[in-house]
Amino acid sequence: MEAARERILHKYGVSPQARLSGGMEAEVYACGPDAVLKLYPGTASLAEMRTLQALYDSLQRERVPYVLPWIHTVAEEAGVVVTVEQRLAGTRMSELLPSLGADALEAAMGRYLDAALAVSNLSPPPGFDRYKLFDPEGISRRANGDWHRFLARYLALKLAQVGRCLERDVPQFADRVRELQAVLDQPYRGDYRLVHGDFFPGNLLVDGKGRVTALLDFGLLTMYGDSLFDIATGWVFFDMYDELGARACERYLAVILNRLGEGVRGVLYRYVLLYSILSANTYSPTCADGHYRWCVANLSNAQYWDAIE
Repeated sequence: MEAARERILHKYGVSPQARLSGGMEAEVYACGPDAVLKLYPGTASLAEMRTLQALYDSLQRERVPYVLPWIHTVAEEAGVVVTVEQRLAGTRMSELLPSLGADALEAAMGRYLDAALAVSNLSPPPGFDRYKLFDPEGISRRANGDWHRFLARYLALKLAQVGRCLERDVPQFADRVRELQAVLDQPYRGDYRLVHGDFFPGNLLVDGKGRVTALLDFGLLTMYGDSLFDIATGWVFFDMYDELGARACERYLAVILNRLGEGVRGVLYRYVLLYSILSANTYSPTCADGHYRWCVANLSNAQYWDAIE
């Protein structure tokens, strides 16, 4: 990879010292004042990035009060998928939150919720015929049933991969899953909206006053369905590993319920439980990492299960 990286950076006129970040998916480099170069070493295919580019091209940007990503070019260089994207202004909200006092944190929660709700103003590309942006298994065709039927198929797929581990680690897991499946057997009667799928403070950029300037990284779990999926996962992502302490997630849930009403509580819990199964092996195929343990903790929360119906 090192030799390929050097050739790619040289071709695009980018210095190795221009590296901005390097996450699990991509290495990011400054590419002039207004663009970034992203290298995906085996974590994304050319077809996937072109699908993502088409999504970004189709988004009705005037419908949200912040900037959305824009991919200028997609290419494959030396076996590595490479994109050149618009550089978005701001600091990740996740970097700002630990420094906030109680009142400022409460205000940030309100802006975070506003930003999540704004995603529901967006629509998928014209002719989008599935529920999931990336669907290599072909489980999300809209012709095969409503949002709940899709989620039931997705759940079955993931249970085949992680069910044995979760049965070992989560009390009464098989019985609990049957409860969740019974809910998904009911027709979905809500609206259909674009779902970001990874709405967490690290994917929001803010300015010096804490105002949201941009939303990053649609992709793996971007879907067309119930916008409350983003609200639910955004709630538990807000302080995923209790980095902030001070019962931040409990306080943010109160902000959500104050805005949307107590009636959404059970739906939020349902999506947290569902996400915890769908993502249990995202980072470790053997279910042996911190994210898996976080999923187990969610799935062991009796309060969530008691309110999902």
